[in-house]
Amino acid sequence: MRRAIAEAEVGDDVFADDPTVRVLEEETARLLGKQAALFVPSGCMGNEIAVAVQTKRGDRIALAPHSHLVLVESRAIAEMMGRRFHILESSDRGRLRGADVASVLGRDADRPALLEAENTFNWHSGSVYSLEALRGLRDAAAALGIRFHLDGARLWNASVAAGVPLADYAACADSVMVCYSKGLGAPVGSAVAGSAAFVEEARAARKMFGGAMRQVGILAAGALHALRHHRERLVDDHRRARRLAESLSEISPFEIEPDDIETNIVIARATREPERIGAFLDAAKRRGVLALAFGGPGAFRAITHLDVDDAGIERAAVAFREAAAETWGRAA
Repeated sequence: MRRAIAEAEVGDDVFADDPTVRVLEEETARLLGKQAALFVPSGCMGNEIAVAVQTKRGDRIALAPHSHLVLVESRAIAEMMGRRFHILESSDRGRLRGADVASVLGRDADRPALLEAENTFNWHSGSVYSLEALRGLRDAAAALGIRFHLDGARLWNASVAAGVPLADYAACADSVMVCYSKGLGAPVGSAVAGSAAFVEEARAARKMFGGAMRQVGILAAGALHALRHHRERLVDDHRRARRLAESLSEISPFEIEPDDIETNIVIARATREPERIGAFLDAAKRRGVLALAFGGPGAFRAITHLDVDDAGIERAAVAFREAAAETWGRAA
């Protein structure tokens, strides 16, 4: 990947004249079955561009409560863009049901302008939408006359885990964002894809957000290498995440259900003295394992990726066991 970055052919992407960016966008659009795609610096910007193009100030976005847009992007969407959230409750690890969406929003005379779903769902240990479920959301949005955006930052993982082609997932939504720097391991970059008309408007919105870049082919080259070479290996990340979850399920005081781990995100929660989670993470860090306090009191998140092999998972399991004993006592 570093060699590809160093050798990248570049141009001026402000004028859509960077050849490496153009190839990346074309290949991404083709994989997603969309007419066009636009390279952007981050997944947040990709989501916010999709919102900017498909809604106007004062409009509402219907989505699950722990969506990335709500927990991470709310200041941009609410304060900067003036959009509002319409929270749709979900009891299925963040996944919405088309019938529920149609029922709830169908009773609302002032309907949201946009429906949004996240696949995989970050705050629920990377839960995966089935194709049938996403099609249900597509049909509900169409019946309600509203647009549908898919936050597919980890759509690569969902596709591998569910055995669903990327284009089939993406076909459910009017717009889709994918991230090259998540499971694929590129240093920077995401894309937002949709119709040619949507991407033309998205290009103008990207400039409004400060995302217009010049010789950005050096970044696109890393993303292109990741897109071409790092998708099939995601199954290894999923297998390793499941192994890590199994090891955590044997460590008190953590609560985790290994069967819930479908992709590469592992979230565990301390059921006793949750306020000590910071001390636990510090103890793990001293043993060379990094994880993030995430998901509420006593919870932390660990993610498997291409820099973690099988031996690394076993070292992490030992480090977490020792860190838990140090934090909560040997009796833990």
